[in-house]
Amino acid sequence: MPLRTLLERIEHGIVDLAAGLRDGADVRETMHALRSALSDICALTETNPKILRIVERLLRAGERLAMAEARPRRSLAAARGAATRAFTALAAALVDTRPSRIAVSLGRGW
Repeated sequence: MPLRTLLERIEHGIVDLAAGLRDGADVRETMHALRSALSDICALTETNPKILRIVERLLRAGERLAMAEARPRRSLAAARGAATRAFTALAAALVDTRPSRIAVSLGRGW
């Protein structure tokens, strides 16, 4: 799966979590999909501490969004902002990233 597709999945997951999963989607399912896409990005990119830190930030922000229903609105806005910033940082960091050996051997598109 190309990185572009993984980024789209991550973005959709963040949007779903921020919207409170109104369309009947399950928070657990959405977080699983988010973790899976982030894991794929880690496997498909050359080991890069910067990307790993951004992935961890994005995952923490996603977890805060997943728990946001029980929190005040202000907390939701902060979690949504953190997720958006982390996603933007990840997309920017991937521009200069080289594919890992795994990605090359699998013929994964960029």
